[in-house]
Amino acid sequence: MKARIRALRDALRRASPTPILVRLAVAGTGLAALLVALPAEFLDLRAAGVLIVLAVLPALRPRGIMPVILALGVIAVWLVGTAAYGEAVSIWRVLALGSLLYAGHSLAALAACLPYDAEIRSEAVTGWVIRLFAVVIGSAVVLVMALAAVGRLTLGGYAVFAIGGLVAAIAAAGLLARISR
Repeated sequence: MKARIRALRDALRRASPTPILVRLAVAGTGLAALLVALPAEFLDLRAAGVLIVLAVLPALRPRGIMPVILALGVIAVWLVGTAAYGEAVSIWRVLALGSLLYAGHSLAALAACLPYDAEIRSEAVTGWVIRLFAVVIGSAVVLVMALAAVGRLTLGGYAVFAIGGLVAAIAAAGLLARISR
């Protein structure tokens, strides 16, 4: 046990700012996604503590299954909030959740590649973040244009398609993970 504590202390001493900032961004996007998904009536001090712990776990273990568990947890909280507690399925929540989940996943992938003590040029991380924002903004534009094309800018009756899209995205991610092994 003392050896593990000593190893953790040594790793923290060697840590450089960029990998730490990327991991903080992973935690921040996870916390923001949980806050968007959670029905407002459940947000209190106790829930905030649990949300913070859940958001920090993928930042600490970005190589493991924790980012997937957080994403599935966010989706489950959102589904329960909309189905059981009557939270409105609105375009801003769907866009925010999709954007935050993608950003958290993408940043977790970046964090998984960065050792704590890596000296990283800012251009590498900046390029990654620019591509991340391009995908998020492009996806939001396509969603808004598609909803405008059918004459509905709210999901309303299309909630089944939104949930189906989330399930399809999870299935595709699982399939790609299995193929890559």
